[in-house]
Formats: sequence, structure tokens, C-alpha cells
Amino acid sequence: MKLLIPLAALTLVTLTATAQKFELQINANGNFTWLPDFKNRIYIVDGFIVPNLIDINNARNPPVITETRSETRPGGGYTIEAEVAKRINERWKLSFAVGVMEMSFSYRTYIAQSFYRNDFYLGNSNTNLTYLIIRPVNVAFNSKRFIIQGGPVVSYLLGKKYTNRVVIYDINTHPWEALGAFFEEKGDAQKMLYGAHAYAGINVARNIDLLVGSQYFFNSIYKKEGTYKPLYDKGKAFQAQLGISYHLARF
Repeated sequence: MKLLIPLAALTLVTLTATAQKFELQINANGNFTWLPDFKNRIYIVDGFIVPNLIDINNARNPPVITETRSETRPGGGYTIEAEVAKRINERWKLSFAVGVMEMSFSYRTYIAQSFYRNDFYLGNSNTNLTYLIIRPVNVAFNSKRFIIQGGPVVSYLLGKKYTNRVVIYDINTHPWEALGAFFEEKGDAQKMLYGAHAYAGINVARNIDLLVGSQYFFNSIYKKEGTYKPLYDKGKAFQAQLGISYHLARF
């Protein structure tokens, strides 16, 4: 996060130093996030020493370890950002953008054998991650109604909602008693992601552009510590985006 502030400041100073025409626009899009299927490692726990203390270190018996495969499914999210652009000439412009992005996806994991059931899928694996997203230096080419833009992307984690376990409860007890659980070897979410984006746009109305784009992150969304290596290696997100851009002001 410390690197983002000087990087943003440098971009704004560069834009201001040679500014002739500025544009302020608001971008909003919906996105779909894809991750490839991955090999997963699951620890299956049968019973806990301390009742309802859901922790792999509280297992009554040694966990059974199984290596299996998880099938991912894309999920919908959004991006809302403000962008300041400086027109270099009639064809080219530079810009800086900052906003908020949410990405989501889900996956299911096949379990061949366990203490509780055989030949089934664990499906409780929805993941939602919210980031501060910065596009520090964007280069755009304009041709009348059309625009093509690309550049780097830096994202800083603001919030997360996911789990690395599925708990089996006895619903005939009150309160429910945890009989056991399935634990994934999955660490915490990565604080910063680095990637690149590209999009194409067309002007569809006064001050409004329709945008179609994508972005890809070069590092894993999970921290290396505590994450099964095949999962860590496959945890690089790709997004497809569709949205609009509203040109708020020119000065």
C-alpha cells in the first residue's frame, strides 16, 4: 500500500505538468471472474476433543488427508471508479483511475471417501473479495467514436468473505454439535494484486461510452503461507467486464 501513494502522486504530477485538456469521467461495470480448476488438499476430521471448537488442532483423531480436484465457476462482481485523463493530441491521451472492485467466484470439491459420506461434492465455497483498485498509467487511442485503452492495475484488499472449511453438524442435538469438518489447505487472501487491463469502447450517446474489457492478475489471490502449492499456483484471476463511462467534465 505504501507504494501506491507515491505512484499515484507521480502520475498526477506528470499529467498536470504538461496538461492542455483534462477530462473527468466515471466508469462503472459488471465483471465476471474466472480461475482455472485446481488440485486441492483436504483434511477430513472425525470428531473434536473440545465440543464445537472448530479447529484442525482440536481433532479427536488424526485427520485423513486427501488430494482431489476443485471445479471453479465464475461469479459476478462490479467496479466503480473515477478517471482523470489528459489529452495529448487528437488521437492519444493518458489517464489515472481509482475506485472499488468486487470479484467473486465459487468452486466445488470432489470427495471420494470420508467418515460421513462417499462420492460427493463439497459446494460451500463461495468467495467474495473487495479491493481498492488503481490504474496508475493508462494509455488510450481515440478514433472518432472508438477508443482502445490499456495499462497496469494495482489492487489493495479491503474486505473478504470466504471460508476454508465445511462443518458437519448433528442437527438432532440442541445446540447443534459439530461431528467433524473438511478443512482446505488454503491461506489468507493476498493483500495486493498486480495485473494489466485492456478495453475497447464506443460512444453511444452524448458523454456516454459503452465499454468491453478484461483484466488479468499476475499473482495469486492467496498468500503463499498456508496454501497448498497447486492451489496457490492456479489462484490467478481473469476478469471479463462490460460497462459504461460517463464523461462528467472537461477543463
